[in-house]
Amino acid sequence: MPLLWIWTKPTKTIHYLLEKRSIKLALLIWLLMAISNAPTTALNVQQMFEVQPGNALLIMNVISFLFFLIGWPICAGLFYVVGRMLKGSGSYKDVLWVLPAASIPHIWLAPVNNIMYLIKNTLGSDVAVGGLWAIMITSLIVGAITTGVWVYSIFIASKGLEIVHRFSVWRGFSVTMIIAGLLFIIFLILSLFAAFFILSPM
Repeated sequence: MPLLWIWTKPTKTIHYLLEKRSIKLALLIWLLMAISNAPTTALNVQQMFEVQPGNALLIMNVISFLFFLIGWPICAGLFYVVGRMLKGSGSYKDVLWVLPAASIPHIWLAPVNNIMYLIKNTLGSDVAVGGLWAIMITSLIVGAITTGVWVYSIFIASKGLEIVHRFSVWRGFSVTMIIAGLLFIIFLILSLFAAFFILSPM
């Protein structure tokens, strides 16, 4: 099962997705990714639009799923183009299946993210010093786990690009870092525009 193999047999998982090219499996991965990711942004939606926690979580589950579904072919295109620029030989269709493989580790953050969301909603803003320390310590642990998953996900992406583009894993890592930099700049610009329109007087 790819969801389990990713931790002990990453290369087998990548080859499995490349061979099967299962849309159903990809949709399942993006759905589970949405469930895992939704709690990280649901609190902001909850506070901004004054909706109940359950509704905020449901809204972000739907939005996250659509975001991953739409972003999948776009990000694959970026990985394909940059990989070819670095003398890779993989096809777009092959690169397309590297992304679900690299995303699987994030699915396993679902329990952690949902527990943190529950803790923040349960304690709220009025917490004693002991409760505040508990949140800080828990946040540090969650941050460490999340960082570890991101590092492993980057390794999977680099390994996948090595396989499909037929170059070194280090060149695959370079492609991953270039894409990460581009996406960071894009999201930063979008965030600045959003902040400008939200904060600027009507």
